Amino acid sequence: MSERLPGLPPPETSPVNEGYWRSAAEGKFVIQRCDACGAHRHPPAAVCFNCLSTRWSWDGALPGTGRVFSYIWVHRPAIPALATLVPYNVAIVEVDGTVGGVVRVASNVFDVDLDSLVIELPVSVTFDPCGEGLALPAWVPTKS
Repeated sequence: MSERLPGLPPPETSPVNEGYWRSAAEGKFVIQRCDACGAHRHPPAAVCFNCLSTRWSWDGALPGTGRVFSYIWVHRPAIPALATLVPYNVAIVEVDGTVGGVVRVASNVFDVDLDSLVIELPVSVTFDPCGEGLALPAWVPTKS
């Protein structure tokens, strides 16, 4: 269960995505990268969308920053357990430093209100523990 979003169930892991969640629990932001063509991709996948290679690894050399590409404020919770948290946001963050195309991650932006969450808001990654050895990469406004 998420510490900042109590009631949110932990992510379902698989051999393809488990490294994303486990690295976050260690305070590391990683994105999957194709070992053949070098393209970053998210969500994690077994096959590269660019060259169809099945060889990949986790790249932790990214700066852990980005910009809000899109967002929505949720006023009717997706699951009943989140009812006490409304309104909460779901944001799409465009990750800085990726290769091979734009990489966008769906998550939350914490420490913002209805008026301060805006398109192009610079954000930095943070981590929200959500289960045994797992964490959710989330975002906070970048301090100037």
